Amino acid sequence: GLQRFFREGIERAKDTEDLITIGMRGDGDAGLAGSDEDNMKMLEGLFADQRQIIKEVTGKSADKRPQVWALYKEVQAYYDKGLRVPDDVIILLSDDNWGNVRRLPNDAERNRKGGWGMYYHVDYVGAPRNSKWLNITPIQNLWEQMQLTYDYGVDKIWVLNVGDLKPMEYPITLFLDMAWDPTSFTVDNLLDHTYEFCLEFFGEEQAREAARLLNLCCKYNGRISAEMLDARTYSLETGEFEQVCDDYARLEAEALRQYLTLEPEYRDAYQQVILFPIQAMGNIYDMYYSQAMNHKLVANNDPAANYWAERCEFAFKRDAELCEYYNKEMSGGKWDGMMIQKHISYTSWNDNFRADVQPPVSRVEVGDKPGGYLFNEKNGVVAMEAEHFYSQTNPTAGSAEWTTIPYMGRTLSGVALMPYSQPTDGASLTYKFTVDSDVDNLTAIIVVKSTLAFKRLEGHRYMVSLDGSDEVEVVFNERLNEDERNIYSVFYPTVASRIKEDRVSFGRISKGEHTLTLRPIEPGTVFEKVVIDCGGFIRSFLYMPESPYVRE
Repeated sequence: GLQRFFREGIERAKDTEDLITIGMRGDGDAGLAGSDEDNMKMLEGLFADQRQIIKEVTGKSADKRPQVWALYKEVQAYYDKGLRVPDDVIILLSDDNWGNVRRLPNDAERNRKGGWGMYYHVDYVGAPRNSKWLNITPIQNLWEQMQLTYDYGVDKIWVLNVGDLKPMEYPITLFLDMAWDPTSFTVDNLLDHTYEFCLEFFGEEQAREAARLLNLCCKYNGRISAEMLDARTYSLETGEFEQVCDDYARLEAEALRQYLTLEPEYRDAYQQVILFPIQAMGNIYDMYYSQAMNHKLVANNDPAANYWAERCEFAFKRDAELCEYYNKEMSGGKWDGMMIQKHISYTSWNDNFRADVQPPVSRVEVGDKPGGYLFNEKNGVVAMEAEHFYSQTNPTAGSAEWTTIPYMGRTLSGVALMPYSQPTDGASLTYKFTVDSDVDNLTAIIVVKSTLAFKRLEGHRYMVSLDGSDEVEVVFNERLNEDERNIYSVFYPTVASRIKEDRVSFGRISKGEHTLTLRPIEPGTVFEKVVIDCGGFIRSFLYMPESPYVRE
């Protein structure tokens, strides 16, 4: 059976310039059954039989017809243990399926007559996950490994495994151009190739920016494949996940800006090579980031989890819409089917599942009772958005209630007693937080809107207390007027910044749980942020990111 199979192949190829592959590996790209010793003996006999068939069918000595023996991972061990082919046969080495060459010839091996080749992947079906959807090979990685390959005398044949052709358009071009003249590529001029590629497709005026975006797209996509990315890949706590999502958001904005300036005849090619890979992978990042945020906030019983659930679901739907546009509308549907690879919610190495699966999210039931936030110190500071209080007390008389004004202020929102015409007596907001160790001098930083003194001309007041201790009075707008002593030094800078910051020091406090209570005296006080400085506060325009919390 094997000999007939091989003979029929040689008969088809005898009048062509095809390179003939000799040897074999197991069925389904697996290793051969049996012991290495038995398999090596079998392969030695197979080499002899195959070369005899070449001689019989072509009428020429086997060494007159170029042949190659591929040392895939299933076969390389036999070579390392001493199995050899005739010296005229090219030995084709391979990478690890992820762009790292497995083996290179030593000084003695480089001199063999047949020479050496390399089989390299930019697409892969196998463990730990398939990589079949988009190009994830950074330009620099491909160049560095193929430069290494060439430096070690592997120059007889280079083969690239590309899977679907269209998404791999640029790495194919780079690989083949480098194979044609490896010595012309250096670390200093590598991105000139990217520029020349974009020059051909998008013209001189657009080429430089297009090349910059293409390089960054390959770099960012090369961090991890869509098939391997999930909600646990990047750290939420360090801000890393948000950072990489921001990388894509910025890149997409820049690509869209360039897309709008292109002549119509360039736009389809630009979408295929640059815009779609950025949008598609950036959307996958946003989907998993939203899922990660949802899971974190659900664990904290925070209703904000519901926003992230909706955002995750939206990104999942957008993925399908982006791929549908690529397949059915871009270039009039010319590339239909190129974007049908499954790439979301893998659970094993393969895509043996019916379709992409929406990453699971949960929702928090939004009750009538606000508050319940308990914060933890992080790096010597507790930063709290005003609406994330632990408890609230409405006034003892009148109809005023604590009201959150979404999007007000520099960060999340503002909180005020409304209507403003009603009394404030008895109203308060309490914030609960935990500090990790004793603090020698704790300072509370209260950020309010720069409301002017419309009610009490001497200035509006609020009271601050820690753990039920004596209250400290803060008059926050007494100098927010156009008196010549205040107008340039206080009034203009403060009203232009739209906030007023005040600090209250409480001295030494012990490790553990504490409460800070705010009690407005005059109406119109809008609280925006509360920061507890345990020695780690860093002056910043937004008063530092909000600290970790749970919701009771």
